[in-house]
Amino acid sequence: MQHLSTLNVSLQGQNKLVNDLGQKVFSFQNKLKLFIRDLQSNNFTHFSCLEKIEASLIESEIKINCDDYVLKLEFLFTDFEERFRDLKALKPSFGFLENPFLVNVIEKGCPLSHPIITNKADLEIELLELLEDEGLKQFINNCPSILEFWKHISILKYPNIKNCAVKLISIFGTTYSCESLYSTMKIIKSKYRSNLTDDHLTELLRTALTSIQPDLKKLTKKVDTKKIPRKQN
Repeated sequence: MQHLSTLNVSLQGQNKLVNDLGQKVFSFQNKLKLFIRDLQSNNFTHFSCLEKIEASLIESEIKINCDDYVLKLEFLFTDFEERFRDLKALKPSFGFLENPFLVNVIEKGCPLSHPIITNKADLEIELLELLEDEGLKQFINNCPSILEFWKHISILKYPNIKNCAVKLISIFGTTYSCESLYSTMKIIKSKYRSNLTDDHLTELLRTALTSIQPDLKKLTKKVDTKKIPRKQN
């Protein structure tokens, strides 16, 4: 349960892409394989509680039966396989998203597939052209994040590459955005509000959830105070 809890926590938060989700999930599945193998051979290296129990039973020569544990882990592994089948199909695309310069189109072909890709021929040509773009090569080495890199890819120069990247980026790695939306909505739609239209809710949600920091000083300077009606005494 500790390993499952660690996985859950690592998948929370914002700015998590689908490749982050894939890396965490697939590595956890590999860990499950390791745990199953260890339990089948009564090796408790990764199970501190079972290791302590085994140590306390040395004198009595009683062996711990791990069949139930193995069965539960096998069920968990199967559940992960079924639940993340679509994610596994996208795995070849993760390398492209993280660094398109490492895609070897000539020797290994295009790693992307439908529905991410719409025109394979044009995409392969663009990838070959991108490989010789020295400016972007230098930029990706010093880029703070994957998202920042893809923002600088011109959709006019590399339309197919850009569209494929946007599709992959739009696949949320976590439910952070949805959770934030509902939490914020709950605060806004409180019982103390006498009137709240759909337009109000939309505007308030957009303001509350945006990552853009408004320049309040600049905005207030633009306000024409002469047009603001004054209260009559």
